[in-house]
Amino acid sequence: MKNCFWVLAVLLIVSLATAASADPCLVVYPNGPCIYHYDITEYYTVGPGDPYYDAAYDRGGEVLLEVGSNEIDHSIYQAPGLMGFEVSTDGNDGYVFVDTDFELVIDGFSNMPTTYANIIVVFDKFVPTACVPNIMVNGTPVAGNTFAAGDLAVTTPTPDGNNYSDTMTLLVQWNGCYGLHIWAFADEDYSGTHDGGECFTAFSHDATIPTENSTWGSIKSQYR
Repeated sequence: MKNCFWVLAVLLIVSLATAASADPCLVVYPNGPCIYHYDITEYYTVGPGDPYYDAAYDRGGEVLLEVGSNEIDHSIYQAPGLMGFEVSTDGNDGYVFVDTDFELVIDGFSNMPTTYANIIVVFDKFVPTACVPNIMVNGTPVAGNTFAAGDLAVTTPTPDGNNYSDTMTLLVQWNGCYGLHIWAFADEDYSGTHDGGECFTAFSHDATIPTENSTWGSIKSQYR
């Protein structure tokens, strides 16, 4: 019996250590129109007439709710240009928008005051996969696929008084591909890699590229 307790204690310690070492994700979205793509195992939408419908959270005729709790995920509603919701059909959950020159908002939405240290912004999952975009942040070319954004102190209560939110804004410009994903995390252990679960993303795509299935060669030809 003592051995069982010892094993359980070890498992609990390992579990707590893993949770403590996880790098927290931040919410990222464009400072402009966007649609949120959601996973049907996590969220669902309702319209007017549904008992859970709240007009204050209506975007495009629908309200997004969490599966199980039927509650509003206020972090998703942080985006000022949120226009509506669509089911994610490709496994990419997050804000989808059309622009290659935009303000990217990094939002430290939290249920308590906190400071996110050493925020890393990641650009990845380029479309098409072989594509290598040219990316600039605040007028400076990005080397590799990450940008060090610094720290963000979160101390401002949200209007409903139940959470806290402060933001930083980056000017992002890119070209050379159909699209790319953007996400951010606080690299609190300064390891240079993200330790933890998948973060929600923003997916930016170029309206001048006719289709997501364009080849990298056909895309490059437009920038010669």
